[in-house]
Amino acid sequence: MGIPPIDGSNPSSELTSTINVSSLHAVPGTRENSELLALLSPEESAIISALPERAAMLISLSGPGRGSRYLLDQDHLAIGRDPAGAIFLDDITVSRKHCEISRSNDGKFEINDLNSLNGTYLNAISTVKSPLHHGDEVQIGKYRLTFFQSDYLENKGK
Repeated sequence: MGIPPIDGSNPSSELTSTINVSSLHAVPGTRENSELLALLSPEESAIISALPERAAMLISLSGPGRGSRYLLDQDHLAIGRDPAGAIFLDDITVSRKHCEISRSNDGKFEINDLNSLNGTYLNAISTVKSPLHHGDEVQIGKYRLTFFQSDYLENKGK
């Protein structure tokens, strides 16, 4: 039962909570194509425009690995801390076999978490399996990668 408070107040009615807000960020909304292009260097824009049909790219626009580009041109790509994977992210916050990106026959991409310890996030929301769309932000451990498709740029215009 414990020692009663000196001031006679009911200890169960007064609770204090602490939250660390420095790690919180807003859930990214849908970005317009022009806004996405403004985040890219001219070189990155040219690379995305020249992507082969049915290919896509993940680009780190901020944070660790900023400027890193990962070509998505296979039907299945393993992502994790395993150097043998298609995309190697070297950090303790990333599981060895963290997630996988799959491409369907019609060229659509999907991300699948592989029971990773820290989870996979799509637009700041934890996901197990989700389709990827142009402009989506994928977070794997401390890495934030933006998904780009050249087909989208060509079909939607700049």
